[in-house]
Amino acid sequence: MKRLEAIIKNDRLSETVSAVREAGAKGVTVTSIKGQGSAARPMIRSGRGTAQVQAEYNNMVSVMTVVEDSEVSKIIEAISKATYTGKNGDGIVVVTDVVQVVNIASKATDESAL
Repeated sequence: MKRLEAIIKNDRLSETVSAVREAGAKGVTVTSIKGQGSAARPMIRSGRGTAQVQAEYNNMVSVMTVVEDSEVSKIIEAISKATYTGKNGDGIVVVTDVVQVVNIASKATDESAL
């Protein structure tokens, strides 16, 4: 099994979650995050609103799911299609190995726990 985490722009969240679910993921976890990457950080107004300063971080969203190994490329393709604009900051997908999954309520493990 693999854990896929897509770090994407906030405005692409709905399309991305829909695409991931349609591609076969049984569930997703969404988290609001802040970070610095290749995208330009926005200008924001200072405390009194008279000057602008560059934000220290970009506001992003993390969309995470756990899938069977055979589903990985299909899910990555769905994420890529949903988030692609061709500009810096479209996002990244991180894939990591999952050693074990346990469903707390049913006590099911691994693929049956998903």
